[in-house]
Amino acid sequence: MKNQKLKAACILFDLDGTLLNTNDLVLESLQHTIRVHLGQKVERSALYRYFGVPLVKIMADLDPGQTEAMCATYREYSAERHDQMVKVFPHVPDTIKKLRQDNIPMAVVTSKLKSLAVRGLQLFRLDSFFDVVVAFEDTKKHKPEPDPALEALYRLGIPSGNGALMVGDSPYDIGCAQNAGILSAAVNWSLHKREELLELGPDIWLEDFRELLDYV
Repeated sequence: MKNQKLKAACILFDLDGTLLNTNDLVLESLQHTIRVHLGQKVERSALYRYFGVPLVKIMADLDPGQTEAMCATYREYSAERHDQMVKVFPHVPDTIKKLRQDNIPMAVVTSKLKSLAVRGLQLFRLDSFFDVVVAFEDTKKHKPEPDPALEALYRLGIPSGNGALMVGDSPYDIGCAQNAGILSAAVNWSLHKREELLELGPDIWLEDFRELLDYV
């Protein structure tokens, strides 16, 4: 899917699975948490459906009675292994740098805690390119609700829907964008099935991160 007529005045990016490849870290952290608290061994593919879901909701779905404790276990395990396991997706640094040179306002909109989100950006020296980071603690409601995207636009000083584009790898990102009344782009490197994402009707389908430059 490509629509060359679309032009973005600003871009909001999901973090995990979009800019940073945290797939192995997320899956391993989930498997560890489930093993510790539920005594179960779960295949990685069975956990793909949780990508993009706020951590609290994931743990509440797995066991409502242990939500807080399971979140703590996940975060501790993830933080310990973060720097060794996280990678950046191909062409992200160069493309982000070019967008900054073109004076495109940019924000990260993520469902993870801000401290770890910023840590991931700093790991690849991406933090200086973003004007705003909206994380889990910045809004009461989370993706696919519109609140995180609207908060990012507010902090950027951009009226909602004024040429804003949200880029993500999950149905929650696309839903957040659509609920906020802004453009959405889905990425080819998502662990979610292509058909699942396309059924949601994103405005743009990115096969390559560099294709973003066609829309500014």
